[in-house]
Amino acid sequence: MANAVSTPSSVAPGTREKDLGLRGRVVASILGPVAWLCFTLLYVGFWAKGFTLFQSVIVILVSIILLAGLMAALWAAWGMRSAHWAWGQ
Repeated sequence: MANAVSTPSSVAPGTREKDLGLRGRVVASILGPVAWLCFTLLYVGFWAKGFTLFQSVIVILVSIILLAGLMAALWAAWGMRSAHWAWGQ
């Protein structure tokens, strides 16, 4: 039973690197929307004075599309690289 404790030597090779990649993506997934919300609030509060409502909505929609594309690329790259070990192979 004493051998059931997970030690660094009992961890599969490459697992730590995969955990670091996952950790960075999780952090980016949290900070990305927070940064987007800050941008949106600053834009609406200070920079959108000279634009019409339609133009302001377009700027916000384009920023949402860019954020979604960035998050999708971030997670797709991790998913494609990690797919082989996720199914127990």
